Amino acid sequence: MMKRIYLLSLWLLMCLIVPMQGQAVSQADLLNSERFEHIDSSADSGRGDGKYLDLTSIKSVTASNGHRRIEAIIYVSMPATNMIQGLSVQYDYQINRSLRHLINAHDKSIKQDDKMPYISIWRAKQGNSGITGTVNDGGTYNNDGQIRQQRVYVENLKAMILPAEFGDEKYKLPNLIYEKAYGIAYDDEP
Repeated sequence: MMKRIYLLSLWLLMCLIVPMQGQAVSQADLLNSERFEHIDSSADSGRGDGKYLDLTSIKSVTASNGHRRIEAIIYVSMPATNMIQGLSVQYDYQINRSLRHLINAHDKSIKQDDKMPYISIWRAKQGNSGITGTVNDGGTYNNDGQIRQQRVYVENLKAMILPAEFGDEKYKLPNLIYEKAYGIAYDDEP
């Protein structure tokens, strides 16, 4: 029984590590602006650290009516610690929660004599941004692109990319991914 558990554990570990192995990148790779887009952040020091979106990885995925779903790979570079974390993420977008959709609904209700203030749109968006994200896979690499045997911790993910709360810097990334996939910003969707 213990042997089966051990083998199952090894198999699960391989499922987590193997898919991202083909996606290993080095610090030099991330500076290739044709394949990667640097995501400006207030936490960037200007020394090559920060988040990078792999533009070749962006793909839309079938989603239910009223939703759009996109998968992409994001790299978080921390050159001072000789570490790059690659994250395969999936974002789900509720079209009826886009800022433009909420403004249009608000304007329609005003025409029907509803006296809701415009701040209610902001509050509704802060209560539910309309974007949920999940990490499907992850890998950790040295600055030279060599695989590092280190886990990606959930606490670190929250600090890096999740959740996509409206008004927060982490809201910018899924909006950029949406725009790259569909040619329009998520919050501009009617």
